[in-house]
Amino acid sequence: MFRMKKLLFSIVVLASVMASAELVVHKEGSKVVLADSCSNAQDMIQSLSQWTQNVKAGKGCSNLEPMTKSGSDCRYDISSCVPEHVVKYQDAKPEVDGPNCWNLSLVMSGILPSLRYSSPEEMHFYMRPPLCKALKDGEARQPGDVGAIRTVSRAGVEESHGFIYISEKIAYSKNGFSQMSPYALQTMEEVMQTYDVPNKKECRKNQIDLKSDCRNAVSFYRCDSLDSYMDKHKEIPEKVRTTLKKISSAEDCISKQAFSGKSLSAEARKNISDTSKAILAFAEEAKNSPEFNKLPKEQKNFLLGGIFYRLDAIGDQLSFSGEGSLAWETKGLTEMFGNVASKLVKEGK
Repeated sequence: MFRMKKLLFSIVVLASVMASAELVVHKEGSKVVLADSCSNAQDMIQSLSQWTQNVKAGKGCSNLEPMTKSGSDCRYDISSCVPEHVVKYQDAKPEVDGPNCWNLSLVMSGILPSLRYSSPEEMHFYMRPPLCKALKDGEARQPGDVGAIRTVSRAGVEESHGFIYISEKIAYSKNGFSQMSPYALQTMEEVMQTYDVPNKKECRKNQIDLKSDCRNAVSFYRCDSLDSYMDKHKEIPEKVRTTLKKISSAEDCISKQAFSGKSLSAEARKNISDTSKAILAFAEEAKNSPEFNKLPKEQKNFLLGGIFYRLDAIGDQLSFSGEGSLAWETKGLTEMFGNVASKLVKEGK
């Protein structure tokens, strides 16, 4: 009976998709299926394939044949066209609040390794050199660029949403930090409407025009991965690299918890606590490290700032996951790290 109901539901969904001829992407078992008019679908598949190649997540696809065709409408299995992240997470929802749009943008850009909560401050921190550069107005957007929707007011500009640009028709986004919000390939217009970006040229340029009357507007960035940056800068001390590996391990732990919904084991709690303390110890030791202190001030600011926001986000995600005491401890150590890091940067050249 359950299988029959599921089959009938699938038939109803398929019929509605074919009738509407509007973009729908959803999971069917292990497949990621895109349904749209055949002509639109081909354009989107090409953009998705280019995105996959741009982020070095696969070879993409070409000459894809539809699974089914009804008149001018087609359904395609696009699993081979998209990054593995999409195959794994399309339509997926975490078991707890936290993982959000800004984090997805940073993960898909290779800046962060794991799905978790990211603060607007963390998003803002990375949307600038050395990893990201703002696209100039008129500069062509590419699949994989980051879109940053911001609220504009007299008080200034505030981060509102982040997403991955694939084409003018399609984006990859998680609309919100709620556990009810899935990761999804969706139309660009759906993203813009969700975050109230007016369909006006001045509100959808590469850079936000503060003189416009756009209450919400979008800007676009092109980013390099953190690994690429670290590979280029051999002068970065091994202790910094070790610290980044430790924090990546802690992030992986809380990410798995966010999607399993299970409580952390006593061993996992101890590992996260030890990691936070080790990161603070690293900052204290760096004060007397000639190797670290000879780095340029802007480079120290980037490395220490990144560690600060990542440690802070671990505390936030632990709080969302119900790990109150560990979250409180992590937040306290983050504040202490921030104080030491600020002095390190101020005292540098």
